[in-house]
Amino acid sequence: MPELPDVEVFRRYFNATALHQKIGSVSVRSQKILDGISAKQLKATLEGHPFKATRRHGKHLFAEVDSRWLVFHFGMTGFLKYFKQEQKRPEYEQLVIDFVNGYHLSYDCRRKLGRIRLIDDLDTFISEKGLGPDALDDRFDLKAFEGRLNNTRSAIKSALMNQEIMAGIGNIYSDEMLFQAGIYPKMKANQLDQTLIQKLFEVMKEVLKTAITCGANPDELPNTYVIPRRGKDGECPKCGTGLTRITVSGRTGYYCHQCQPEQ
Repeated sequence: MPELPDVEVFRRYFNATALHQKIGSVSVRSQKILDGISAKQLKATLEGHPFKATRRHGKHLFAEVDSRWLVFHFGMTGFLKYFKQEQKRPEYEQLVIDFVNGYHLSYDCRRKLGRIRLIDDLDTFISEKGLGPDALDDRFDLKAFEGRLNNTRSAIKSALMNQEIMAGIGNIYSDEMLFQAGIYPKMKANQLDQTLIQKLFEVMKEVLKTAITCGANPDELPNTYVIPRRGKDGECPKCGTGLTRITVSGRTGYYCHQCQPEQ
């Protein structure tokens, strides 16, 4: 599933391509992706207007149009594609926005698990969804991070992935953060001492920013990162030990039992 770095890359891509472009027409290929709105309502809101601004909170992308916000959630396989030539049209497009400049923006989502909706207010949406602070928000400081971890007894990997505690982190990047901080994934979040909390907080911010700089492309990440090596045959980039598979909150993760020992 696209996580915070992926969605931030989508936002910047949207800004570089679709922002301020006047919308000519809108086509919905699958009603399944629409959440609380009909295709007719979506067309009436978007057509004839330009996108004015974008924002991101966690794994959600918001695009402002005509005093409302179009919300993209990308599910497991969603992404955006801006194109002109027909041969570049993505295979599983579920929504197509045609601009008057002759270009198109497709929301492609092969498994149709993503959702699109319209909202009037971002803060209300975030509150109603029960989303915690964005993991990269400057206001989400060490004190706030510590307070949220101290209030949960779940495993630290589960806490990092819990969108109510903080928004944006999923299975893949939680693995990386815990690896870089040297923390065992099943360690209880409220049992981390002050040193580990500060280290994890700093690593969390660094990993997310690095991933964004690398375009959320695993192959472009530093060679000290574990993400490109996740899998049954992966090896720790620090000590060469084979990575251990682990299940936490129903999600399969990977860690190094040498560099992230149980405590």
